[in-house]
Amino acid sequence: MTVPHQRPGLLATGIRWNDGRPHLVLTDPADEQTLHPLAPGTTAGWRLSGPRTCVGIRRKTGRRVVCPTLAPLPPTAARSQCDACALADPGRKLARDQAMDDPRPFSLYLAWFGPGLVKVGLTATERRAARLADQGAPMFTWLAHGPLVPIRSTERKCSATGTVRERIPHRAKAAAWWRTRTPGPPAELAQAHARLTPLLPDTLTPAGCDIQDLTRFYGLTDPPPPTRDQVAALTQDAVLHGEFTCVAGHDALVTTDTGPLFVDLRLLTGWRLTPDRGRTSGVTVKPLDTGMAPDGSVQEGLF
Repeated sequence: MTVPHQRPGLLATGIRWNDGRPHLVLTDPADEQTLHPLAPGTTAGWRLSGPRTCVGIRRKTGRRVVCPTLAPLPPTAARSQCDACALADPGRKLARDQAMDDPRPFSLYLAWFGPGLVKVGLTATERRAARLADQGAPMFTWLAHGPLVPIRSTERKCSATGTVRERIPHRAKAAAWWRTRTPGPPAELAQAHARLTPLLPDTLTPAGCDIQDLTRFYGLTDPPPPTRDQVAALTQDAVLHGEFTCVAGHDALVTTDTGPLFVDLRLLTGWRLTPDRGRTSGVTVKPLDTGMAPDGSVQEGLF
Protein backbone atom coordinates (compact mmCIF):
# COMPACT_ATOMS: atom_id res chain seq x y z
CA MET A 1 0.00 0.00 0.00
CA THR A 2 1.29 3.44 -0.90
CA VAL A 3 0.90 5.82 2.02
CA PRO A 4 0.10 9.40 0.93
CA HIS A 5 2.76 11.92 1.86
CA GLN A 6 1.73 14.00 4.86
CA ARG A 7 2.92 17.57 5.08
CA PRO A 8 4.01 19.35 8.25
CA GLY A 9 1.40 20.56 10.71
CA LEU A 10 -1.06 19.17 13.22
CA LEU A 11 -3.98 17.07 12.05
CA ALA A 12 -7.40 18.63 12.72
CA THR A 13 -9.47 15.77 14.13
CA GLY A 14 -12.65 17.42 15.41
CA ILE A 15 -14.53 20.09 17.32
CA ARG A 16 -14.94 19.66 21.08
CA TRP A 17 -16.88 21.67 23.65
CA ASN A 18 -15.36 21.85 27.14
CA ASP A 19 -16.85 23.91 29.97
CA GLY A 20 -19.05 25.86 27.57
CA ARG A 21 -16.18 26.73 25.22
CA PRO A 22 -15.53 25.38 21.69
CA HIS A 23 -12.12 24.02 20.73
CA LEU A 24 -10.53 22.73 17.56
CA VAL A 25 -8.77 19.43 18.33
CA LEU A 26 -5.30 19.27 16.78
CA THR A 27 -3.41 15.96 16.94
CA ASP A 28 0.31 15.35 16.45
CA PRO A 29 1.89 12.15 15.02
CA ALA A 30 2.26 10.74 18.56
CA ASP A 31 -1.51 11.14 19.08
CA GLU A 32 -1.04 13.97 21.58
CA GLN A 33 -3.94 16.38 21.40
CA THR A 34 -3.94 20.17 21.59
CA LEU A 35 -7.23 22.00 22.13
CA HIS A 36 -7.20 25.32 20.29
CA PRO A 37 -9.88 27.64 21.74
CA LEU A 38 -12.38 29.16 19.31
CA ALA A 39 -14.63 31.09 21.69
CA PRO A 40 -16.34 34.19 20.25
CA GLY A 41 -13.82 37.03 20.10
CA THR A 42 -10.91 34.70 19.32
CA THR A 43 -8.71 35.49 16.33
CA ALA A 44 -7.09 32.50 14.64
CA GLY A 45 -5.67 31.53 11.29
CA TRP A 46 -4.27 28.45 9.61
CA ARG A 47 -2.84 27.23 6.32
CA LEU A 48 -4.14 23.85 5.20
CA SER A 49 -1.85 21.09 3.96
CA GLY A 50 -3.03 17.82 2.49
CA PRO A 51 -4.01 15.51 1.20
CA ARG A 52 -7.19 15.63 3.25
CA THR A 53 -7.75 12.19 4.72
CA CYS A 54 -9.97 10.28 7.15
CA VAL A 55 -8.93 10.92 10.77
CA GLY A 56 -9.58 7.32 11.84
CA ILE A 57 -11.47 6.36 15.01
CA ARG A 58 -11.02 7.01 18.70
CA ARG A 59 -11.48 4.07 21.04
CA LYS A 60 -13.16 4.32 24.45
CA THR A 61 -9.65 4.26 25.93
CA GLY A 62 -9.00 7.58 24.20
CA ARG A 63 -6.45 6.12 21.78
CA ARG A 64 -6.90 7.05 18.14
CA VAL A 65 -6.65 4.32 15.54
CA VAL A 66 -5.35 5.65 12.23
CA CYS A 67 -7.47 4.92 9.17
CA PRO A 68 -5.79 1.85 7.61
CA THR A 69 -6.11 3.23 4.08
CA LEU A 70 -5.83 6.95 4.88
CA ALA A 71 -8.95 7.27 2.75
CA PRO A 72 -9.24 10.64 0.99
CA LEU A 73 -12.01 13.04 1.99
CA PRO A 74 -13.52 15.43 -0.57
CA PRO A 75 -12.91 19.12 0.23
CA THR A 76 -16.68 19.67 0.31
CA ALA A 77 -17.39 16.87 2.83
CA ALA A 78 -18.53 18.09 6.26
CA ARG A 79 -17.26 14.92 7.94
CA SER A 80 -13.99 13.61 9.30
CA GLN A 81 -14.23 9.87 8.59
CA CYS A 82 -14.54 7.50 5.68
CA ASP A 83 -17.52 5.16 5.65
CA ALA A 84 -15.55 2.21 7.03
CA CYS A 85 -14.16 4.13 10.02
CA ALA A 86 -17.53 5.72 10.76
CA LEU A 87 -19.09 2.25 10.83
CA ALA A 88 -16.42 0.97 13.27
CA ASP A 89 -16.40 4.05 15.52
CA PRO A 90 -17.71 3.11 18.99
CA GLY A 91 -18.91 6.67 19.52
CA ARG A 92 -21.34 6.32 16.61
CA LYS A 93 -22.76 2.94 17.58
CA LEU A 94 -25.07 4.45 20.18
CA ALA A 95 -26.83 6.47 17.51
CA ARG A 96 -27.33 3.27 15.52
CA ASP A 97 -28.73 1.37 18.54
CA GLN A 98 -25.69 -0.91 18.49
CA ALA A 99 -24.41 -0.11 21.98
CA MET A 100 -27.43 -0.72 24.18
CA ASP A 101 -25.33 -2.51 26.81
CA ASP A 102 -23.61 0.70 27.92
CA PRO A 103 -23.76 0.65 31.76
CA ARG A 104 -23.34 4.40 32.25
CA PRO A 105 -26.25 6.56 33.47
CA PHE A 106 -27.96 8.49 30.69
CA SER A 107 -30.12 11.58 30.48
CA LEU A 108 -33.02 12.51 28.24
CA TYR A 109 -33.19 16.14 27.12
CA LEU A 110 -35.43 18.52 25.20
CA ALA A 111 -33.54 21.02 23.06
CA TRP A 112 -34.93 24.16 21.42
CA PHE A 113 -33.36 25.47 18.19
CA GLY A 114 -36.02 27.96 17.18
CA PRO A 115 -39.79 28.28 16.74
CA GLY A 116 -41.22 24.87 15.91
CA LEU A 117 -37.82 23.20 16.35
CA VAL A 118 -37.88 21.15 19.57
CA LYS A 119 -35.78 17.99 19.68
CA VAL A 120 -35.69 15.06 22.09
CA GLY A 121 -32.37 13.31 22.55
CA LEU A 122 -30.18 11.40 24.95
CA THR A 123 -26.64 11.73 26.23
CA ALA A 124 -24.41 10.11 28.80
CA THR A 125 -25.11 11.98 32.04
CA GLU A 126 -21.39 12.57 32.58
CA ARG A 127 -21.31 14.78 29.47
CA ARG A 128 -23.82 17.21 30.99
CA ALA A 129 -24.47 20.13 28.62
CA ALA A 130 -21.56 19.32 26.28
CA ARG A 131 -23.84 17.25 24.06
CA LEU A 132 -26.21 20.19 23.70
CA ALA A 133 -23.34 22.52 22.86
CA ASP A 134 -22.11 20.00 20.26
CA GLN A 135 -25.44 20.45 18.51
CA GLY A 136 -25.60 24.23 18.95
CA ALA A 137 -28.86 24.13 20.91
CA PRO A 138 -29.67 27.65 22.14
CA MET A 139 -31.81 26.37 25.03
CA PHE A 140 -32.58 23.03 26.64
CA THR A 141 -34.00 21.29 29.68
CA TRP A 142 -33.53 17.80 31.09
CA LEU A 143 -36.54 15.47 30.98
CA ALA A 144 -35.32 12.34 32.82
CA HIS A 145 -32.31 10.34 33.98
CA GLY A 146 -31.73 6.59 34.12
CA PRO A 147 -30.37 3.49 32.33
CA LEU A 148 -29.82 3.53 28.59
CA VAL A 149 -32.51 1.06 27.50
CA PRO A 150 -35.53 2.83 29.07
CA ILE A 151 -34.04 6.22 28.14
CA ARG A 152 -33.83 5.15 24.48
CA SER A 153 -37.32 3.64 24.39
CA THR A 154 -38.77 6.78 26.01
CA GLU A 155 -36.97 8.94 23.45
CA ARG A 156 -38.77 7.06 20.70
CA LYS A 157 -42.10 7.28 22.51
CA CYS A 158 -41.73 11.05 22.89
CA SER A 159 -40.90 11.46 19.22
CA ALA A 160 -43.91 9.36 18.22
CA THR A 161 -46.25 11.89 19.84
CA GLY A 162 -45.34 14.48 17.20
CA THR A 163 -44.60 17.04 19.93
CA VAL A 164 -40.83 16.80 19.38
CA ARG A 165 -38.43 15.33 16.84
CA GLU A 166 -35.46 12.97 17.12
CA ARG A 167 -33.67 14.64 14.20
CA ILE A 168 -33.46 18.25 13.05
CA PRO A 169 -31.48 18.90 9.85
CA HIS A 170 -28.32 20.95 10.09
CA ARG A 171 -29.76 23.41 7.55
CA ALA A 172 -32.74 24.09 9.80
CA LYS A 173 -30.52 24.71 12.84
CA ALA A 174 -28.26 27.09 10.91
CA ALA A 175 -31.23 28.98 9.47
CA ALA A 176 -32.56 29.54 12.99
CA TRP A 177 -29.53 31.74 13.74
CA TRP A 178 -31.14 34.44 11.64
CA ARG A 179 -34.57 34.23 13.24
CA THR A 180 -35.82 37.04 15.46
CA ARG A 181 -35.47 36.04 19.12
CA THR A 182 -37.87 36.95 21.87
CA PRO A 183 -36.62 37.56 25.42
CA GLY A 184 -36.85 34.74 27.95
CA PRO A 185 -37.27 30.97 27.66
CA PRO A 186 -39.47 29.73 24.78
CA ALA A 187 -42.92 28.66 25.98
CA GLU A 188 -43.02 25.69 23.60
CA LEU A 189 -40.06 24.08 25.38
CA ALA A 190 -41.81 24.22 28.77
CA GLN A 191 -45.04 23.02 27.13
CA ALA A 192 -43.28 20.04 25.56
CA HIS A 193 -41.76 19.16 28.94
CA ALA A 194 -45.21 19.20 30.56
CA ARG A 195 -46.76 17.06 27.81
CA LEU A 196 -44.02 14.43 27.80
CA THR A 197 -43.36 14.01 31.52
CA PRO A 198 -46.43 11.73 31.95
CA LEU A 199 -44.86 9.32 29.44
CA LEU A 200 -41.88 8.58 31.69
CA PRO A 201 -41.74 5.00 33.00
CA ASP A 202 -41.06 4.17 36.66
CA THR A 203 -37.54 3.06 35.71
CA LEU A 204 -36.54 6.67 35.03
CA THR A 205 -36.06 9.59 37.39
CA PRO A 206 -38.04 12.64 36.20
CA ALA A 207 -36.25 15.97 35.93
CA GLY A 208 -38.05 19.23 36.58
CA CYS A 209 -38.32 21.81 33.82
CA ASP A 210 -35.23 23.99 34.27
CA ILE A 211 -34.54 25.74 30.96
CA GLN A 212 -30.87 26.57 30.45
CA ASP A 213 -29.72 29.22 27.97
CA LEU A 214 -26.49 28.52 26.08
CA THR A 215 -26.62 31.47 23.68
CA ARG A 216 -24.10 33.44 25.74
CA PHE A 217 -21.49 30.74 25.03
CA TYR A 218 -22.17 30.91 21.29
CA GLY A 219 -21.98 34.67 20.95
CA LEU A 220 -25.63 34.74 19.87
CA THR A 221 -26.97 37.13 22.47
CA ASP A 222 -27.09 39.71 19.67
CA PRO A 223 -28.12 39.00 16.08
CA PRO A 224 -25.12 37.89 14.00
CA PRO A 225 -23.84 40.32 11.38
CA PRO A 226 -25.39 39.88 7.94
CA THR A 227 -23.48 37.66 5.54
CA ARG A 228 -24.32 36.03 2.26
CA ASP A 229 -21.25 33.80 1.92
CA GLN A 230 -20.92 30.25 3.21
CA VAL A 231 -17.74 28.21 2.84
CA ALA A 232 -18.43 25.32 0.47
CA ALA A 233 -14.91 23.87 0.37
CA LEU A 234 -11.36 24.41 1.58
CA THR A 235 -8.54 23.44 -0.75
CA GLN A 236 -4.85 22.57 -0.58
CA ASP A 237 -2.81 25.54 0.76
CA ALA A 238 -5.97 27.47 1.62
CA VAL A 239 -5.69 30.06 4.39
CA LEU A 240 -8.55 30.77 6.78
CA HIS A 241 -7.88 33.69 9.10
CA GLY A 242 -10.19 35.97 11.03
CA GLU A 243 -12.12 36.67 14.20
CA PHE A 244 -14.60 34.06 15.36
CA THR A 245 -17.61 36.18 16.24
CA CYS A 246 -20.19 33.38 16.71
CA VAL A 247 -19.65 29.66 17.29
CA ALA A 248 -22.55 27.26 17.83
CA GLY A 249 -22.06 23.51 17.63
CA HIS A 250 -19.60 23.05 14.77
CA ASP A 251 -20.71 26.19 12.90
CA ALA A 252 -18.91 29.53 13.09
CA LEU A 253 -19.21 33.03 11.76
CA VAL A 254 -15.70 34.25 10.96
CA THR A 255 -14.94 37.89 10.13
CA THR A 256 -12.14 37.77 7.55
CA ASP A 257 -10.35 40.44 5.56
CA THR A 258 -12.76 39.73 2.70
CA GLY A 259 -15.87 39.93 4.89
CA PRO A 260 -17.84 37.58 7.17
CA LEU A 261 -17.94 33.90 6.26
CA PHE A 262 -20.25 31.21 7.62
CA VAL A 263 -18.07 28.12 8.17
CA ASP A 264 -18.95 24.54 9.04
CA LEU A 265 -15.78 23.81 11.05
CA ARG A 266 -15.98 20.12 10.14
CA LEU A 267 -14.51 21.20 6.78
CA LEU A 268 -11.18 21.69 8.62
CA THR A 269 -10.95 18.08 9.81
CA GLY A 270 -8.61 15.77 7.94
CA TRP A 271 -6.30 18.62 6.91
CA ARG A 272 -2.97 19.40 8.56
CA LEU A 273 -2.88 22.93 9.90
CA THR A 274 -0.05 25.35 10.50
CA PRO A 275 -0.59 28.82 12.00
CA ASP A 276 -0.98 31.52 9.36
CA ARG A 277 -2.32 35.04 9.73
CA GLY A 278 -2.19 35.87 6.05
CA ARG A 279 -5.03 36.89 3.80
CA THR A 280 -7.87 34.36 3.53
CA SER A 281 -7.51 32.48 0.25
CA GLY A 282 -8.24 29.13 -1.38
CA VAL A 283 -11.78 29.19 -0.01
CA THR A 284 -14.72 28.27 -2.23
CA VAL A 285 -17.93 29.99 -1.19
CA LYS A 286 -21.60 29.65 -2.04
CA PRO A 287 -24.66 31.75 -1.20
CA LEU A 288 -25.72 31.25 2.39
CA ASP A 289 -29.20 29.80 2.81
CA THR A 290 -30.58 31.55 5.89
CA GLY A 291 -34.15 30.43 5.27
CA MET A 292 -35.18 34.05 4.69
CA ALA A 293 -37.01 35.39 1.67
CA PRO A 294 -35.71 38.60 0.03
CA ASP A 295 -38.28 40.65 1.95
CA GLY A 296 -36.94 39.30 5.27
CA SER A 297 -39.78 36.86 5.92
CA VAL A 298 -39.25 33.19 6.71
CA GLN A 299 -39.53 30.95 3.67
CA GLU A 300 -42.30 28.41 3.83
CA GLY A 301 -41.39 24.77 3.53
CA LEU A 302 -37.84 25.28 4.80
CA PHE A 303 -38.03 22.32 7.12
